[in-house]
Amino acid sequence: MTLDMQLTDTGKTEMPLVEIPEKKTDIVETKKPETPKKKRKWGWLIALIVILIIGGGIGFAVWKGLSIFQKIGLKIDAGSLSITNQEPELQKDSTGKYTNALIIGIDTRANGGGLNTDTLIVSSYNYETNDIVMVSIPRDLSVEIGQGSDWYNKINAVYAFTKEDGNDEKGILELKRTVEELTGMEIQYYVMVNFEAFTQIVDAVGGVDINVENSFTDYQYPLGTGYQTVSFKSGIQTMDGETALKYARSRHSSDNGEGSDFMRARRQQKVIMAIKDKILSSETLTSPKAIMGIFSAVADNIKISTFTISDIEAALNVARDFNENNGMSYSFVLDPSAGNSQLVGNLSTYNADGSLAAYVIGPKLGLGKYEDINEYVGYVLAKPGIYADDPNIYVYNTGLGSTEVADIVKTLKADYPYINIINKGTLYSDKEGEYIYTHTENEFTATVDELATKLNITNKTKPEYVTNNLNGEDVTILLGKEVQLVTE
Repeated sequence: MTLDMQLTDTGKTEMPLVEIPEKKTDIVETKKPETPKKKRKWGWLIALIVILIIGGGIGFAVWKGLSIFQKIGLKIDAGSLSITNQEPELQKDSTGKYTNALIIGIDTRANGGGLNTDTLIVSSYNYETNDIVMVSIPRDLSVEIGQGSDWYNKINAVYAFTKEDGNDEKGILELKRTVEELTGMEIQYYVMVNFEAFTQIVDAVGGVDINVENSFTDYQYPLGTGYQTVSFKSGIQTMDGETALKYARSRHSSDNGEGSDFMRARRQQKVIMAIKDKILSSETLTSPKAIMGIFSAVADNIKISTFTISDIEAALNVARDFNENNGMSYSFVLDPSAGNSQLVGNLSTYNADGSLAAYVIGPKLGLGKYEDINEYVGYVLAKPGIYADDPNIYVYNTGLGSTEVADIVKTLKADYPYINIINKGTLYSDKEGEYIYTHTENEFTATVDELATKLNITNKTKPEYVTNNLNGEDVTILLGKEVQLVTE
């Protein structure tokens, strides 16, 4: 396979009641029906904040406030300022189940930044489960640059090569279309943020709390004219904007695999969730100074799809539902390990002497062929728990029968594609009962719960007759007597 590659990566690359004595009376009192409690309305709050800011309540003149809101794409819709019982809603995809947003990170600094979009994350909110799923797209994934061009390059180059002078939106929309084609997701909103906006937003909210899972040191963190060494110790810590940026951008560490672009993508998702948590905290939402700081930070350093006050109100309602319903956040990266390593492979090009010319990955089905990636993303959105676990599941016959176990494994593989489910044959032929359990405490619990429901298994601990970890799998299923699949 020959790739026509043009390298664009610079390498800098949330009155007490008083009981009244009963009076004797012949009058029969009828109890007034209770009025249903209305959901909290955010429209007046947002409108008030806007009015305060534009009105100069915190030191800005009217024209300055208007300028900021116009720059970031806010439209003040009349409907949000009127009294209505109708709850505002965010735009949704054609299923009515998801709202999807594309988050784009771009380096446009004066000291060496380019136009490469090295951060691409699709964030999806599920209204039925109140869960958030984030899918990161590696910058080195090869895609067609411009529809119908038949020229393939890294996806981080799409914006740079399709934008026009004075019309950045064309490049963003082409990038949005490319991501939709790659993932099969319909994107309702987008936001492009540069490094300046990122650091200022984090500082405006007073920093973010990050749990650094692995200590690492990067000796080649890029500066405008060279490199510097950055280090992070494991543990929970509060980071200011510059520190959070270094944590999110670092990609040259040899410690714990933290130097890969794929680990960097996971760290970026973690920082985004921390920013979301801090912005939606009460101390931020009730602070005009913090809100104005955020708006000021992004005014000149962000490109965003048009939104309204109703959109903001609807987003706050979504955030409330996420918190009140204990929504979960899941992270995925479309790297070569995704989907049980069935989706993306190495397409690197090499020089005549065998040295690496360009590190590139692409769909295993072939350039521009995304059917399996679309399918995988669909399963990820529908059942994020088991796909986030990405487990190795071994199934053993312990008395049910080889043929029956084989049929069940076949059904599980069809219902959960891109998960490694292996039939390990007969372990015992005379045991009763079915078991499903994990060998690692507090890990792979989503998988155990999902498949226990699927197979109608109630035993979630290892039976006494098993005294070792068998073949080192993450989740073990032992099938004794007849197992009934739950029909969905």
